[in-house]
Amino acid sequence: MHSPEWLLVWWQFYAKPDDELSVLLFHEPEGALVGLAPLYIRIEGKRRIVCLLGSGDASTNHTTWLTAAGWEQRVSKAVAQFLLGLKSGWNCVQLDSIDADNMAVSATVTHMAENGCLVRKIPRHNCWKTVLPSTWEEYLMMLSRSHRKQCRSLHQRYFESGRVRIHTVTSTADFHQGFEILLQLHSARWGDSTKLLGCFSNQMFREFHETVALELLKRNQLLLVWLEYDGKPIAVEYQFIDKRAVYSYLAGMDPSVTEFPPGNLSIMASIQAAITHGCETFDLSRGDQPYKAHWRATPTACHDVLLWPEHIPGRLNHAMCGMCTLAEYGKKQAVKWVKVRTPQHFIDVWRRLRYTMTGKRKSPRKAGTPD
Repeated sequence: MHSPEWLLVWWQFYAKPDDELSVLLFHEPEGALVGLAPLYIRIEGKRRIVCLLGSGDASTNHTTWLTAAGWEQRVSKAVAQFLLGLKSGWNCVQLDSIDADNMAVSATVTHMAENGCLVRKIPRHNCWKTVLPSTWEEYLMMLSRSHRKQCRSLHQRYFESGRVRIHTVTSTADFHQGFEILLQLHSARWGDSTKLLGCFSNQMFREFHETVALELLKRNQLLLVWLEYDGKPIAVEYQFIDKRAVYSYLAGMDPSVTEFPPGNLSIMASIQAAITHGCETFDLSRGDQPYKAHWRATPTACHDVLLWPEHIPGRLNHAMCGMCTLAEYGKKQAVKWVKVRTPQHFIDVWRRLRYTMTGKRKSPRKAGTPD
């Protein structure tokens, strides 16, 4: 998601007519490129907001500056100095989906705060990642005893028997079939009366991903994989891959399959393929769904960072943001308090009743904001 294929396709689909591209390039004295900050300026009336390319509905994960090894601190400080030098040219800097352990962006924010900028960090979903061993058997030993037993049984009964087959998109010739299966099964699992295709109900989101997936396919960085059970598609995974990691982005499954959990099979196949490719991690993206810990993923906190200049409008916006964050935190704590004291049976009944009355079900991911 740091590649030109992702970020420039995002700009093609999501940039507004008045938005200004502002990608910063940093070179060492001899001329070699050592850093890049993929920024743009979003225009909202008279307000100018500095943002990261890929922000918003596209749900770009692990946003950061790109730097050559050994240049992280100098590039981070240079980004801060550039923005500080243009204080009159922006009203706010809004950096979405920053991992808490992202040292590059954190160094920029710290430098700007030390030079008079006001800062707010708004918690978002955690990002989850599983560190992979070198073999599938070693990975199974990381799981709980019952989960390990279930995985071995499922693998033997469905993969080894040949009843479930794995199909991977490898060319543009089979891409459109795979993408159609993604839409179909994502809709079957997450669609409702208001959003028939789940996340893909938004036409811009759907067209963006169809375009960017084709671009990443050309770089051999797309993993669009589906499982067929007795010849019928039952689960699909939309993922990306680089030299060290597989990034799980979206999935879908057929909820009518009750003989076994198709989602478990597709994750098993994905993790096994990642180990075979020699990947070090399996990234389960943003969202605090309980199943992620079940696969031995661990969370990294993720937040949006907002900065304002130290003047009266900046102070007012800083204070208003703090009040909204406090109110949202109070709401979440109240919901958590009620859930702890309410039997799970009543919660399940309430969710079924809500779905019956409104046609809405809980989304797998709400881009940019926690449930």
